[in-house]
Amino acid sequence: MRSLRFNQGFALDRDLIGGMLAYFVSGAPLSDEAVGAHIGVNPYKLPGLRGWFCKLGLGEATSKQYRLSAFGTLVANHDTRLRRIGTLWLLHYFLASEHEERSEVWYQCFNAFLQPGKVFSGDELREYIERSLPETPSNKEGVSKDVQELIRTYTRESGLGGLGLLVRQVDKTLVARTDCIPDPMIAAYVLFDTWQRRYSHTNTLHLSQLVNEPEMPGRVFVAHDTRVRELVLRLQSEGLLSYADTQHQQVTRSFHDDPTLLLQQYYQRL
Repeated sequence: MRSLRFNQGFALDRDLIGGMLAYFVSGAPLSDEAVGAHIGVNPYKLPGLRGWFCKLGLGEATSKQYRLSAFGTLVANHDTRLRRIGTLWLLHYFLASEHEERSEVWYQCFNAFLQPGKVFSGDELREYIERSLPETPSNKEGVSKDVQELIRTYTRESGLGGLGLLVRQVDKTLVARTDCIPDPMIAAYVLFDTWQRRYSHTNTLHLSQLVNEPEMPGRVFVAHDTRVRELVLRLQSEGLLSYADTQHQQVTRSFHDDPTLLLQQYYQRL
Protein backbone atom coordinates (compact mmCIF):
# COMPACT_ATOMS: atom_id res chain seq x y z
CA MET A 1 0.00 0.00 0.00
CA ARG A 2 1.29 3.47 -0.85
CA SER A 3 2.94 5.53 1.88
CA LEU A 4 1.26 8.84 0.91
CA ARG A 5 -2.51 9.46 0.82
CA PHE A 6 -3.23 5.96 2.07
CA ASN A 7 -6.27 7.41 3.86
CA GLN A 8 -7.88 8.68 0.63
CA GLY A 9 -8.61 11.98 2.39
CA PHE A 10 -10.68 10.48 5.20
CA ALA A 11 -9.84 11.34 8.79
CA LEU A 12 -9.01 8.68 11.36
CA ASP A 13 -12.26 7.71 13.07
CA ARG A 14 -11.72 5.21 15.86
CA ASP A 15 -15.45 4.48 16.08
CA LEU A 16 -15.50 3.27 12.49
CA ILE A 17 -12.27 1.29 12.85
CA GLY A 18 -13.65 -0.20 16.07
CA GLY A 19 -16.83 -1.13 14.23
CA MET A 20 -14.71 -2.95 11.67
CA LEU A 21 -12.92 -4.89 14.42
CA ALA A 22 -16.20 -5.83 16.09
CA TYR A 23 -17.43 -7.18 12.77
CA PHE A 24 -14.25 -9.22 12.29
CA VAL A 25 -14.67 -10.82 15.72
CA SER A 26 -18.16 -11.97 14.70
CA GLY A 27 -16.63 -14.33 12.16
CA ALA A 28 -18.75 -12.99 9.29
CA PRO A 29 -17.39 -12.79 5.71
CA LEU A 30 -14.63 -10.20 5.32
CA SER A 31 -14.86 -7.94 2.28
CA ASP A 32 -15.34 -4.25 1.57
CA GLU A 33 -18.98 -4.82 0.74
CA ALA A 34 -19.72 -6.74 3.92
CA VAL A 35 -17.71 -4.44 6.19
CA GLY A 36 -19.25 -1.29 4.69
CA ALA A 37 -22.76 -2.64 5.11
CA HIS A 38 -22.09 -3.53 8.74
CA ILE A 39 -20.64 -0.17 9.83
CA GLY A 40 -22.98 1.86 7.61
CA VAL A 41 -20.61 3.69 5.28
CA ASN A 42 -20.72 4.17 1.52
CA PRO A 43 -18.43 1.87 -0.49
CA TYR A 44 -16.29 4.79 -1.70
CA LYS A 45 -15.07 5.32 1.87
CA LEU A 46 -13.81 1.76 2.39
CA PRO A 47 -10.40 2.17 0.65
CA GLY A 48 -9.58 5.00 3.07
CA LEU A 49 -10.70 3.00 6.10
CA ARG A 50 -8.76 0.02 4.82
CA GLY A 51 -5.71 2.27 4.56
CA TRP A 52 -6.04 3.30 8.18
CA PHE A 53 -6.61 -0.31 9.24
CA CYS A 54 -3.30 -1.36 7.67
CA LYS A 55 -1.20 1.63 8.72
CA LEU A 56 -2.40 1.35 12.33
CA GLY A 57 -0.85 -2.12 12.47
CA LEU A 58 -4.17 -3.92 12.87
CA GLY A 59 -3.67 -6.22 9.90
CA GLU A 60 -3.52 -6.60 6.15
CA ALA A 61 -6.39 -6.01 3.77
CA THR A 62 -7.57 -5.98 0.19
CA SER A 63 -11.02 -5.16 -1.13
CA LYS A 64 -11.93 -8.85 -0.84
CA GLN A 65 -10.09 -10.02 2.25
CA TYR A 66 -8.99 -8.80 5.68
CA ARG A 67 -6.50 -10.47 8.03
CA LEU A 68 -5.80 -9.37 11.60
CA SER A 69 -2.22 -9.03 12.84
CA ALA A 70 -1.13 -10.34 16.25
CA PHE A 71 -1.66 -6.82 17.62
CA GLY A 72 -5.00 -6.51 15.83
CA THR A 73 -6.17 -9.80 17.31
CA LEU A 74 -5.30 -8.65 20.84
CA VAL A 75 -7.14 -5.36 20.35
CA ALA A 76 -10.15 -7.12 18.81
CA ASN A 77 -10.36 -9.39 21.86
CA HIS A 78 -9.66 -6.85 24.61
CA ASP A 79 -10.41 -3.32 23.36
CA THR A 80 -12.61 -3.63 20.29
CA ARG A 81 -13.78 -0.02 20.43
CA LEU A 82 -10.24 1.39 20.74
CA ARG A 83 -10.88 3.26 23.97
CA ARG A 84 -7.93 2.40 26.22
CA ILE A 85 -5.03 4.83 26.34
CA GLY A 86 -2.54 1.99 25.87
CA THR A 87 -4.24 1.02 22.62
CA LEU A 88 -4.05 4.62 21.41
CA TRP A 89 -0.31 4.67 22.11
CA LEU A 90 0.12 1.48 20.11
CA LEU A 91 -1.90 2.80 17.18
CA HIS A 92 0.36 5.85 17.23
CA TYR A 93 3.46 3.65 17.35
CA PHE A 94 2.47 1.76 14.23
CA LEU A 95 1.72 5.00 12.39
CA ALA A 96 5.12 6.39 13.35
CA SER A 97 7.18 3.26 12.61
CA GLU A 98 7.88 1.02 9.65
CA HIS A 99 6.56 -2.53 9.79
CA GLU A 100 4.84 -4.08 6.78
CA GLU A 101 3.45 -0.61 6.19
CA ARG A 102 4.96 2.89 6.30
CA SER A 103 3.11 6.19 6.65
CA GLU A 104 5.75 8.53 5.24
CA VAL A 105 4.56 11.82 6.75
CA TRP A 106 3.98 10.29 10.19
CA TYR A 107 7.35 8.53 10.04
CA GLN A 108 9.30 11.67 9.11
CA CYS A 109 7.40 13.84 11.59
CA PHE A 110 8.07 11.74 14.67
CA ASN A 111 11.44 10.20 13.82
CA ALA A 112 13.22 13.23 12.40
CA PHE A 113 11.29 16.50 12.73
CA LEU A 114 9.79 16.70 16.22
CA GLN A 115 11.57 17.38 19.48
CA PRO A 116 9.92 17.79 22.90
CA GLY A 117 8.47 21.28 23.15
CA LYS A 118 9.02 22.13 19.48
CA VAL A 119 6.67 24.83 18.18
CA PHE A 120 5.93 24.59 14.48
CA SER A 121 3.42 25.22 11.74
CA GLY A 122 1.94 22.82 9.23
CA ASP A 123 3.86 24.55 6.47
CA GLU A 124 7.16 24.04 8.31
CA LEU A 125 6.46 20.34 8.68
CA ARG A 126 5.44 20.04 5.02
CA GLU A 127 8.56 21.83 3.80
CA TYR A 128 10.80 19.66 5.98
CA ILE A 129 9.28 16.43 4.68
CA GLU A 130 9.42 17.58 1.06
CA ARG A 131 13.14 18.26 1.48
CA SER A 132 13.65 14.88 3.14
CA LEU A 133 12.10 12.72 0.44
CA PRO A 134 14.65 11.16 -1.94
CA GLU A 135 12.54 12.17 -4.93
CA THR A 136 9.49 14.27 -5.66
CA PRO A 137 6.33 12.17 -5.26
CA SER A 138 4.16 11.70 -8.34
CA ASN A 139 1.27 13.17 -6.35
CA LYS A 140 2.80 16.51 -5.36
CA GLU A 141 -0.13 17.32 -3.07
CA GLY A 142 0.30 14.06 -1.17
CA VAL A 143 2.66 15.46 1.46
CA SER A 144 0.59 18.59 2.03
CA LYS A 145 -2.65 16.63 2.38
CA ASP A 146 -1.10 14.09 4.73
CA VAL A 147 0.38 16.85 6.91
CA GLN A 148 -3.13 18.24 7.30
CA GLU A 149 -4.36 14.72 8.11
CA LEU A 150 -1.60 14.17 10.66
CA ILE A 151 -2.54 17.38 12.47
CA ARG A 152 -6.20 16.31 12.50
CA THR A 153 -5.19 12.90 13.84
CA TYR A 154 -3.50 14.33 16.93
CA THR A 155 -5.82 17.24 17.66
CA ARG A 156 -9.20 15.46 17.47
CA GLU A 157 -10.63 13.12 20.08
CA SER A 158 -12.02 10.89 17.32
CA GLY A 159 -8.42 10.28 16.28
CA LEU A 160 -5.48 10.21 18.68
CA GLY A 161 -6.02 13.60 20.30
CA GLY A 162 -6.32 11.94 23.69
CA LEU A 163 -2.56 11.35 23.72
CA GLY A 164 -1.85 15.08 23.91
CA LEU A 165 1.17 14.75 21.63
CA LEU A 166 0.33 17.86 19.59
CA VAL A 167 -1.42 20.87 21.05
CA ARG A 168 -2.82 23.61 18.83
CA GLN A 169 -1.94 27.16 19.92
CA VAL A 170 -4.11 30.27 19.57
CA ASP A 171 -1.95 31.45 16.66
CA LYS A 172 -2.61 28.09 14.90
CA THR A 173 0.92 26.84 15.44
CA LEU A 174 1.37 23.52 17.20
CA VAL A 175 3.57 22.47 20.09
CA ALA A 176 4.90 18.96 20.59
CA ARG A 177 4.70 17.75 24.14
CA THR A 178 4.12 14.66 26.22
CA ASP A 179 3.34 14.51 29.91
CA CYS A 180 4.33 10.90 30.48
CA ILE A 181 5.56 7.72 28.86
CA PRO A 182 2.75 5.14 28.66
CA ASP A 183 2.27 1.99 30.72
CA PRO A 184 5.62 0.18 31.13
CA MET A 185 4.41 -2.87 29.17
CA ILE A 186 3.36 -0.65 26.25
CA ALA A 187 6.68 1.20 26.33
CA ALA A 188 8.56 -2.08 26.67
CA TYR A 189 6.79 -3.44 23.61
CA VAL A 190 7.82 -0.39 21.59
CA LEU A 191 11.42 -0.72 22.80
CA PHE A 192 11.84 -4.44 22.19
CA ASP A 193 9.86 -4.54 18.95
CA THR A 194 12.11 -1.81 17.55
CA TRP A 195 15.20 -3.47 19.02
CA GLN A 196 14.28 -6.77 17.39
CA ARG A 197 13.60 -5.22 13.98
CA ARG A 198 16.45 -2.69 13.82
CA TYR A 199 19.19 -3.91 16.18
CA SER A 200 18.88 -7.70 16.28
CA HIS A 201 22.66 -7.99 15.87
CA THR A 202 23.38 -6.62 19.35
CA ASN A 203 22.09 -7.03 22.89
CA THR A 204 23.54 -3.73 24.12
CA LEU A 205 22.67 -0.17 23.11
CA HIS A 206 23.47 3.23 24.54
CA LEU A 207 20.80 5.22 26.34
CA SER A 208 21.24 7.98 23.75
CA GLN A 209 20.10 5.53 21.05
CA LEU A 210 16.86 4.89 22.94
CA VAL A 211 16.37 8.65 23.01
CA ASN A 212 17.38 9.67 19.50
CA GLU A 213 17.25 6.74 17.08
CA PRO A 214 14.21 6.33 14.78
CA GLU A 215 11.28 4.35 16.19
CA MET A 216 12.81 4.19 19.68
CA PRO A 217 10.82 5.43 22.73
CA GLY A 218 12.41 8.87 22.78
CA ARG A 219 11.25 9.52 19.22
CA VAL A 220 7.90 7.75 19.27
CA PHE A 221 6.82 9.30 22.58
CA VAL A 222 8.53 12.67 21.91
CA ALA A 223 10.21 12.21 25.28
CA HIS A 224 13.12 13.99 26.97
CA ASP A 225 16.16 11.88 27.87
CA THR A 226 15.19 12.05 31.55
CA ARG A 227 11.86 10.38 30.76
CA VAL A 228 13.56 7.65 28.75
CA ARG A 229 16.02 7.05 31.57
CA GLU A 230 13.08 6.72 34.00
CA LEU A 231 11.57 4.15 31.66
CA VAL A 232 14.84 2.20 31.50
CA LEU A 233 15.08 2.12 35.31
CA ARG A 234 11.48 0.91 35.55
CA LEU A 235 12.08 -1.86 33.00
CA GLN A 236 15.24 -2.82 34.88
CA SER A 237 13.14 -3.25 38.02
CA GLU A 238 10.86 -5.54 35.99
CA GLY A 239 13.87 -7.67 35.01
CA LEU A 240 13.50 -6.87 31.30
CA LEU A 241 16.89 -5.18 30.89
CA SER A 242 19.91 -3.92 32.79
CA TYR A 243 21.34 -0.41 32.80
CA ALA A 244 24.87 0.74 33.59
CA ASP A 245 24.69 4.31 34.86
CA THR A 246 28.23 5.06 33.76
CA GLN A 247 29.82 7.26 31.12
CA HIS A 248 28.61 5.07 28.26
CA GLN A 249 25.14 4.47 29.80
CA GLN A 250 24.80 1.00 28.32
CA VAL A 251 21.39 -0.68 28.17
CA THR A 252 21.48 -4.47 27.86
CA ARG A 253 18.36 -6.46 27.08
CA SER A 254 17.37 -9.41 29.23
CA PHE A 255 14.06 -9.98 27.45
CA HIS A 256 14.46 -12.00 24.26
CA ASP A 257 10.96 -13.39 23.68
CA ASP A 258 8.35 -12.25 21.19
CA PRO A 259 7.51 -8.63 22.15
CA THR A 260 3.82 -9.42 21.59
CA LEU A 261 3.95 -11.32 24.91
CA LEU A 262 4.35 -7.95 26.63
CA LEU A 263 1.12 -6.76 25.02
CA GLN A 264 -0.63 -9.91 26.14
CA GLN A 265 0.42 -9.13 29.71
CA TYR A 266 -0.88 -5.59 29.36
CA TYR A 267 -4.30 -6.56 28.02
CA GLN A 268 -4.80 -9.62 30.25
CA ARG A 269 -4.38 -7.61 33.43
CA LEU A 270 -6.95 -4.94 32.48
